Parts: sequence; C-alpha cells; structure tokens
Amino acid sequence: MHPLVRVVGVVALLCAVVGLGVHYDATEDDHSPYPESDALATDYGAHVGSDGFVIGTVERVDATADRATISVESDEGDFEMTVEGFTERVQSGGVVQVHGTLGADHTLVAANVEVVNPAGGSKPYKYAVSAVGAVLVLAAFFRRWRFDPEGVAFETRPDGGAEAEPDRGSEVSADG
Repeated sequence: MHPLVRVVGVVALLCAVVGLGVHYDATEDDHSPYPESDALATDYGAHVGSDGFVIGTVERVDATADRATISVESDEGDFEMTVEGFTERVQSGGVVQVHGTLGADHTLVAANVEVVNPAGGSKPYKYAVSAVGAVLVLAAFFRRWRFDPEGVAFETRPDGGAEAEPDRGSEVSADG
C-alpha cells in the first residue's frame, strides 16, 4: 500500500474521532434524563414535579426532621436546595449525590442519597495500574511486531515474536 494512502487514511480517522468528540460535546446536555444544575438555577419552576439529580455540598443537617440544606454549583451561580428524606450521616462540608423528585421552593424529596468520599490515595493507584497495563500492552505488541520505516508500516517479526514451537496438531501422515 502506498504511504500517501496510509497517511490520508490516518488523517481521515483522526478527523472522524475529532468530529465525534465535537458532536458529543455539542449534544452533552441531551444525554441526561435529569435537568442540569444550570437549568435548575435559571428556571427551577419549569422542572417542579420531575425527577432530579444533583450533586451538592452539605451546608446544614437537621437530623430530627430528616432534612438537609445543600449548596449546588452551577454556571449561573451557586444555589441552595432543601433535601427532604435525608437520612445519611454527613457533616457540613461533605459532598452528596441526591436523586429524587423536585418540589416547590427548591426542595428535593430524596429517593436516594449517596455520600461522595474524597479520592484519597485512589488516584495514584489508578494511574500506576494504567501505566503498568500500557507498558505490558506495548511490550506484547512490539514483541510480535516491528516498525518498517521504508514501508511506513508495522510488520510481523521474522521469528514470529517468540521462540517458534513445532505445530504438532497439524501433522498429517502419508497413510491417510
């Protein structure tokens, strides 16, 4: 295959990936069945009675009334919501995810409340495991393949990438 054809193919694939990324970003707001925090901040009344999902920082907890006040961030500015049916044990400053029904006066009747724990040491672990996996995949790839700069292509190594073992299952006898 001619190198120019390969270059054109790679450029076409990169353009397709970028185009799909732009399309996803342009339609991101349509992916969630719940109103975004920006929509709640600007026109909350239009969403009263519908299901909602918000992530907020706990401001106050009233354990006797199973109620909490959370601060929800949005591009239009932070706003407070009262969560009814709040039974989680969270201190002020904790982050929660709340799913429920949106009520009048910025009230959310919770169906589910999940406490979001900080990442702690999980980020370095995730990056380390990903790096080890990437190194193993590259080692396995380059053990079997090599780059040919003249043909601008990857080709199989002459020895098959490993010590060749005889294929004992494919021997056919002359007897039939």
